Amino acid sequence: MKKMIAITGFAMLGGGLREGLSLLVTWPQHFWITCLINIVGAFVLSLITNLLPARLPVSEDIVTGMSVGLVGSFTTFSTFTFETLQSFQSGHSVLALSYVAASLGLGLLAGLAGNFLSTYWLPKEEF
Repeated sequence: MKKMIAITGFAMLGGGLREGLSLLVTWPQHFWITCLINIVGAFVLSLITNLLPARLPVSEDIVTGMSVGLVGSFTTFSTFTFETLQSFQSGHSVLALSYVAASLGLGLLAGLAGNFLSTYWLPKEEF
């Protein structure tokens, strides 16, 4: 039950952050904001799952709430898919492929960067 409450609470925060960012950034091609959000989410998810539990005394429920609720509601694969299909269907194949390449490539790099920084910021074990 605690896990469900944590996921629900953090999901409200993540959804609100997503909408707030969408209101702040008004790019001509709205799908690039989805790309940015998903890249940021990949980075933050790596920090939450790797660094947070090692640095702070947080419960597994909070880590799950933040990863599933916060990051899960902030990022969105379904919007990415919908926007990609819309671009293809409207004849913008190069733009759609660029969007896919940027989202996947930069998302993976952001996740790797989060993993790298997590390891860098973790306390070194002394022998």
